[in-house]
Amino acid sequence: MSGCTKAVTTFLNNVSRKKGISEDLQRKELVKGLRLYDLTFLSIGSMIGSGLYVLTGTIVRNIAGPATVLSYVLAAIASALSALGYAELAARVPVAGSAYQFTYISIGEIWAFLIGWNVALEHCVTGAAIARAWSGYLDGMFGHPIRSYLTKHVPMAGGLVAKYPDFLAVGLVLVVTIIVASGVKSSSKSNLFFAVINLIVILFIVCTGFYLADIKNWTHVRGGFFPMGASGTISGAATLIFSYVGYEVVASATEEAINPQRDVPLSLLLSILVTVLVYVCVSSVLTLMVPWYTVSVYSPFPNAYRARGWAWAEYIISVGALAAMSAAMISMMMVVPRYIFAMARDGILMQFFYAVNERTGVPVIATIVSGIFAAILTAIFSLTTLVEFISIGQLLACTFVSICVIKLRYGPNQISKYEREVAGLSEGGAFPPESDYNNGEEMPLQPSTSKMPTHGSITHPGQEAVVAGMLKKSVAYSCCGFLLTWVERYQPGEIPFYSLLIAILTSTGTSALLLFGEKVMNQPWFYFLLAVFILITVTCLGFITLFTQDEEMQTFKVPWVPFIPFLSIVINVTLILKLQPLTWIRFAVWITLGLIIYFAYGYRHSKVKDRE
Repeated sequence: MSGCTKAVTTFLNNVSRKKGISEDLQRKELVKGLRLYDLTFLSIGSMIGSGLYVLTGTIVRNIAGPATVLSYVLAAIASALSALGYAELAARVPVAGSAYQFTYISIGEIWAFLIGWNVALEHCVTGAAIARAWSGYLDGMFGHPIRSYLTKHVPMAGGLVAKYPDFLAVGLVLVVTIIVASGVKSSSKSNLFFAVINLIVILFIVCTGFYLADIKNWTHVRGGFFPMGASGTISGAATLIFSYVGYEVVASATEEAINPQRDVPLSLLLSILVTVLVYVCVSSVLTLMVPWYTVSVYSPFPNAYRARGWAWAEYIISVGALAAMSAAMISMMMVVPRYIFAMARDGILMQFFYAVNERTGVPVIATIVSGIFAAILTAIFSLTTLVEFISIGQLLACTFVSICVIKLRYGPNQISKYEREVAGLSEGGAFPPESDYNNGEEMPLQPSTSKMPTHGSITHPGQEAVVAGMLKKSVAYSCCGFLLTWVERYQPGEIPFYSLLIAILTSTGTSALLLFGEKVMNQPWFYFLLAVFILITVTCLGFITLFTQDEEMQTFKVPWVPFIPFLSIVINVTLILKLQPLTWIRFAVWITLGLIIYFAYGYRHSKVKDRE
């Protein structure tokens, strides 16, 4: 029995092992060439287009009606809260892989693999969905001759798969793959070109759309503003969350940013502000121009203008849509190879994905393979099927990033240790100024090997150093002896992390009761259970605040920790619970495939395992 227990303990330790950061922070495989405007337009290009032209019609017609406006706002709030976490961690750990890297450093290997695996798939699926929509817009401008021909001569089963293989969309995916493989600067310039065209067309939509607006389409149509109720609005937000995934693009490209500590947080702030303004305005004019139940799923804006007698505007809209989706595809296809590259660099995916082209500084094998995979998805599946899959991977990634922010803030960690060591080597104890960057490359810094305290959970009187995750002095002085004895059994940061996990569990129970307990709301036990869950959640959050935080960071910090990251967790979990059943089924299949690859290859070839 003891041998079995030892084997289980060893296995759990292996799958939860954490990686170091000093080696990754000094790597130079990827070329540094992205400035603030590059990062900002990469983010805008990935957000304004994928949701606007691909999903708006589907959400308005099938899920939320005119309340799609509020769905976009809810999705923006969830995304903004998540983006704060991405901004803090990406500025502190500017390496490829973003959410995967943050999870690997703070929580453990198997969770990091699952996050990386799902985010990579979701961005591939998103790229495929955008390619399908791009092809549909272009085909629609000429009366759908491509669809008619392929449906007649190369028919497919329909249903789960598409009714015909979209060769035009496949060709687009391959062209975008070539652009991404040619280098980060060429990708950024192409993205900037398409994003500017898109913004000009959006300005046209907003101005003319409000001119053609009729408020009766919100008040006097079937079902009014909320034809699907609050549930439909929340479901719409859960699907539209992927419309704001630009922060994932920026966070994945931080290793190629010239000054990530400043530019990453600023670019995320600017891009989200622009994007939410655009989405609210454009979804408002669409549902004000025509009744929601007449909105086209495939080409909502051209059809709306045609219905109001402005058929000529269809061509302007289509040009903007093609430009927007081209920019979004470039951004999406930049994320996938960088996740695959980061996982291969750590040994948990096959090593041939680690290859970087010496001239372009791009992970070329990972880029080509992800492009081929996206092309296959584009050829086989319909737009509706692809759209149903997206969102869950990004929601999980955002949830784990917020958990990482709280865990790293309330406990001693290698990131803070490395930052203190680097700061000690630079003048004034701060990070090197921008002038210390030479031709787009950071000056190399070698950390020392000094130690920091790692034991004891209480700051005792007279103790100078304050370790994050210890009970605050003021609290320790007023605590009873039993509580002090209990707290001292744990390492710094353990109690806040356990409290966080309990709070997440009970808040999930609260969300589930409110979302799915409509039929039992008249039962006394419903309100008793709801009150217990809320009380435990609030108590755990309050208990976390009794411990010391890591306040020595030189870079951007999320304000009001743990409350803002925890609110992000609650919103993301609530949206996950509202996803469609088919999304969960496809998610389970992909997770199973990922676990097979991890235990067949990654578990044994992990670089962290080799170092240990």
